Amino acid sequence: MADNDANIPNGRTTLLSARKGEAIKIHGISKRFGSIMGVDSVDLHVEAGEFLSLLGPSGSGKSTLLMMIAGFETPSAGSISLGGRDLTRVQPNKRGIGMVFQRYALFPHMSVAQNVAFPLKMRGVSKAEIGPLVDQALSRVRLQDYGGRMPAQLSGGQQQRVAVARALVFRPPVLLMDEPLGALDKKLREELQIEIKTLHASLGVTIIYVTHDQEEALTMSDRIAVMDKGRIQQLGSPVSLYHRPNSSFVADFIGKMNFLSGVVVGLDDLRIKVAVSGQTFDIARSQISGREEVAVGRSVQVAVRPESLSPAQEAEGAIAGEIETSVFLGSYRTLIVRTEDGTQVQVQIPSSQRDCDIPSRGRTFVQLDPSAVCVFAGKAD
Repeated sequence: MADNDANIPNGRTTLLSARKGEAIKIHGISKRFGSIMGVDSVDLHVEAGEFLSLLGPSGSGKSTLLMMIAGFETPSAGSISLGGRDLTRVQPNKRGIGMVFQRYALFPHMSVAQNVAFPLKMRGVSKAEIGPLVDQALSRVRLQDYGGRMPAQLSGGQQQRVAVARALVFRPPVLLMDEPLGALDKKLREELQIEIKTLHASLGVTIIYVTHDQEEALTMSDRIAVMDKGRIQQLGSPVSLYHRPNSSFVADFIGKMNFLSGVVVGLDDLRIKVAVSGQTFDIARSQISGREEVAVGRSVQVAVRPESLSPAQEAEGAIAGEIETSVFLGSYRTLIVRTEDGTQVQVQIPSSQRDCDIPSRGRTFVQLDPSAVCVFAGKAD
């Protein structure tokens, strides 16, 4: 048996059901490229069996961090362990980790079955055992009848399913996925998101998933690590990141967000009063995000999701504006409204309200739900 087969338990024919995910601990990991710090002192604990996404814009360090976990990049500092085993200087082929890339990386001269069998051959698994394991892996991704085809005979989605089967066939405790759906169209991407999530639930493997698509991360993840400038800016569940972002960067990057300029006009131990576009809103202090203190007279940003704004009649607390355009998006409509102070906001209206008398252009008022906002301290006046 090859020396990189430590991942295969005794009784190999139970390979796809014998192992569960293992925890990954990352401590003080950094990666410097000359004068550029690609990843800067990251600490991260991924629970066994967890689906964690690394989310961020291009250049945020998410792929570099993933490549260090895989062993394709060497850390400048810090350590990586898997199930208590130090992997920091271990060669990639000896880490026992599955990897799925954006561009499939299938061998074009091999059939589907041969591609999936390749990791098993490299681990010294006998021919008699390989066949059932390959069949089981292809069945997992709904390609049980495609073993004899060549990669060029498959669609993009089918090729990515083969890549997933190949990464899972030796039943690794950890699966790393680097923007695996980025080359697919929207509909197919959404279908495969659900399939990967279903596979994760059935296998219990630990998955670390890199994406720049915030909707993808929200759909698939147990937790999300939002990265920027080589650091984790916030780590939490999709719900907590969406509703309680800790910075304006995270608020803007996760989902759609409106930012309204305001000034603190009053505060006590429990609440603050913020003036926005000629209206005053009473907001709980627990809705203040970030580390900066607020004080009367201080400028703030009031962040509110489009679905927490609604068209209204002129009334106290309603912000006046002009509807610039209306966009129909199937399950909801989006009104683009320019407030009187020049701020453009998006107002999301469920399509179930299609019978309401909402103009597509013209003067309107926007009602803000004070309980659904986040407040970020701006520059002091």
